[in-house]
Amino acid sequence: MRFDYTYRNTAADYWMYFFCNIYTRWTGFINLVFIASVIALMISRWGTSGAFGKSVMVFALSLFLVIQPIALWIRSVKQVEIIGEVDTRLILAEGGLTISVRGHNQHINWQDYRGTVKRPTFLLLMPDEQHGYILPNRVMGKDREAAYAFLKGIKS
Repeated sequence: MRFDYTYRNTAADYWMYFFCNIYTRWTGFINLVFIASVIALMISRWGTSGAFGKSVMVFALSLFLVIQPIALWIRSVKQVEIIGEVDTRLILAEGGLTISVRGHNQHINWQDYRGTVKRPTFLLLMPDEQHGYILPNRVMGKDREAAYAFLKGIKS
């Protein structure tokens, strides 16, 4: 099999990556516990709180529901600006993974390939410990499951 994708990541792709990265780790659990605690506090103490207490509760709730997503969006936009108008080309074939970015070509044999992470809106291809390539569903289209099965079969 062979899969060949040429694409450019968008701010939305990076935002989803950063967001998934937070909420698939223990920090996501802590965020959810904090949100639930603030909601419980708001339900139980809203009527007896003064203006300052209410504003602190609203700020605490908006910290993870509004401020954090906006901060991640700003980070995503900056990531797109850093990368610039550059396409990424990934070729997944029996002989290995070929990556082309900014005229730099790299071939990675499957025995040296670290792994693939499957998320709802993208696959994260990790050729080594320091690099990862976000491959969004919009790029893979109907080939997503076949590409993931191919990658999963390579590492098993």
